[in-house]
Amino acid sequence: MSCLIPDCEVLAGAWTLEEGAGQVIWSVMFSKSPADLSGGFGSQLHDTTKTEVTLFAEYGVTRDLTLIAAPGFRRASVGASTSSGPGYFDLGARYQVFRKGAAVASVQGIARIPGASDPTVSANLGYTNAEYDLRGLFGYGFKLGANDAFVDIQAGYRFRTAGPADEVRGDLTFGYRVWPDVLLLAQSFNTVSVGAAEGVFRPTREHKLQVSAVYDINARLSVQAGSFATVRGENVLRERAVFSAVWVRF
Repeated sequence: MSCLIPDCEVLAGAWTLEEGAGQVIWSVMFSKSPADLSGGFGSQLHDTTKTEVTLFAEYGVTRDLTLIAAPGFRRASVGASTSSGPGYFDLGARYQVFRKGAAVASVQGIARIPGASDPTVSANLGYTNAEYDLRGLFGYGFKLGANDAFVDIQAGYRFRTAGPADEVRGDLTFGYRVWPDVLLLAQSFNTVSVGAAEGVFRPTREHKLQVSAVYDINARLSVQAGSFATVRGENVLRERAVFSAVWVRF
């Protein structure tokens, strides 16, 4: 059970895969952030657009250990500055530490390797630094009326290098299977800077809401569509985005 995260980040739910099972999720996201001179969110002087393609793969080595890999491609434009090329390449694992009935708890570690290398290009700002994400995850499945539902709660700390401040992250997902083959997802993603930012970087605060629907074509293939928006923040882009994805399980 997984959920897509904006900005080429993919944070899987607390559940691990069965031994020998895997899934691949290919997603495409387009976002636009208008120039914001009001000081409400940030002070970018130019419209910003991004197109990101991510191939997220996970594989169950054992019932408790799932490996994760997610290469990405991004094209970003900030005013007249444009950058195209590899995005972050995420590598890591999720380990289940507790399971009882419908409740599960896991820990996860991800190393994020940047694809962009030139920080002097405005469209690359914040995308040339390595990052390391550690988090705890809790999931619980239950019945809501006659239908299946679940919640997934995550709390993490992201170590960032080469200027940006570290971040505390808290994410919440609610899933509801409105029909046997349709899963609705409502998600909240929250980030707050901690510690000092260096150079051109500033402390940030960001709150995003995302909604999407996943349709199961069959037991192995699903499609997803949704959108997200930055609803509150400080020194961040006022993003509005749409995305689609194809899920393949094996």
